[in-house]
Amino acid sequence: MELPGLGHSGLGIICLSTIFFLFVYIISTIIYSLTLHPLASYRGPICTRASRVPFWIACLTGTQVLWMHHLHTKYGPVVRYSPNDLSFIDHGGVEWKAIHGHEKGGRELPKAREWFVEPANGIYGINSAPAHEDHRRFRKLFAPAFSERALKSNEPVLRKHVDLLVTKLGEVVNAGRPVDMVKMFQFTTFDFMGDLTFGLPLGLLQGLKYSPWVEAVFDSIKRFEPQFVKDMKYNHFKHSADRVDLRLERGSAEKPDIWSMVLAAKGDQQLSLEEMYCHADVFMLAGSETSGSTLSGLTYHLLSNPEKLAILKNQIHSLFKHEDEITLQSTAGIEYLNACIQEALRLYPPVPVGVPRIVTEAGLTIRGQWIAPGTRVSVHHYATYHSPLNFADPDTFAPERWLSGGGGGGGDSLSPYYKNDRRESCQPFAYGPRDCLGRNLAMHEMRYMMARVLFNFDLKLRPESQGWDGQRAFILWEKKLLMCSLQATAR
Repeated sequence: MELPGLGHSGLGIICLSTIFFLFVYIISTIIYSLTLHPLASYRGPICTRASRVPFWIACLTGTQVLWMHHLHTKYGPVVRYSPNDLSFIDHGGVEWKAIHGHEKGGRELPKAREWFVEPANGIYGINSAPAHEDHRRFRKLFAPAFSERALKSNEPVLRKHVDLLVTKLGEVVNAGRPVDMVKMFQFTTFDFMGDLTFGLPLGLLQGLKYSPWVEAVFDSIKRFEPQFVKDMKYNHFKHSADRVDLRLERGSAEKPDIWSMVLAAKGDQQLSLEEMYCHADVFMLAGSETSGSTLSGLTYHLLSNPEKLAILKNQIHSLFKHEDEITLQSTAGIEYLNACIQEALRLYPPVPVGVPRIVTEAGLTIRGQWIAPGTRVSVHHYATYHSPLNFADPDTFAPERWLSGGGGGGGDSLSPYYKNDRRESCQPFAYGPRDCLGRNLAMHEMRYMMARVLFNFDLKLRPESQGWDGQRAFILWEKKLLMCSLQATAR
């Protein structure tokens, strides 16, 4: 069929003209990006300075973390990884403060919206609320639930779930079979967070199986997905909302949980029902998956470095003669345990990517260089923590770098090799007014759980899990099985 007044030759001319103008547009855009763009002076491969395509390919294939680390190794502490994006390696806290902090009385740079999975109901929670006022309201409401006082009152809840973890691992020992420690840790952290948030555990440890809801949590971290994954994400949100509805039906709880704080809020601090649904979604991911990931990474690095594992086990057994002596308070002061967790967070940060902020109309100056409004800027966690600019032997598991005097310009006879490490550059819980509200909870949970596991069991990494940390990442790590052999620790 031909358009009136046009023959085949006329249509051909129109098509060729369209192709020509499209070609001219693409070429002119590339030339502009490479020569006249405000970021033209920043280093990076020609392909990334000209197009965003290489970055999205890296994201889609799960190779973005190592790809960005390679770019920083080649091009230095600032890389232009797409026409309008700059990635930074923090050095001494300067970049963290400039990008994620704020001036006194000012506001932080807004987060780039495309880096957050849109909630099923369109309402963003504490981790991604675009409005400064909403974030402050959410933080003020939930902060008491993560105070030291609240954590102490919830210690029996954590103990209950870790007791079950120890029991289940004991069954593994008796059966003489290996176990995937990734699943065991995540079963525990999700059960605990479900109990802490809604007063009801998920029953994952009891059944030793992920529920469809939790499986949907893992799928939700991928950016582009087929329809069936979108359906799973919606089902996850619906399950979260259902648990909120059940919790609201119960009203005041016999034992306090996070929702007790929500229900007690007054006036303008109250959450709408849709905001409650959104935060149920947020807490089940942020409060569970990240702690489970860190414990998995810590276990892998300890088992890959037997001499470090021996030091930690010796300290635990010298401090505790009976298991009931292990508490949140008694584990908080174990310096080497804290150092091991910090080193695991550095080598295997639960969120290894950089989360971009958008430069506002005033522009931004970092180390004397002005950055134009509208530019996306980020500190890349993995590249920062694995940079020799910040850490001696950055790929080595060395808890000693976190001991007293082990870094930050100090030094003593214990670990002088790491005296110049820039420990302030390691910010796995984020930085500034939007840092992780649950940091204290996560540290208490990880110390307590690891102390209980190492007090009761001797673990050995199985051959099939050698090189476990060679993983893809879609914002969070796509974890492999961490297969371990267990034996009961001889008393």
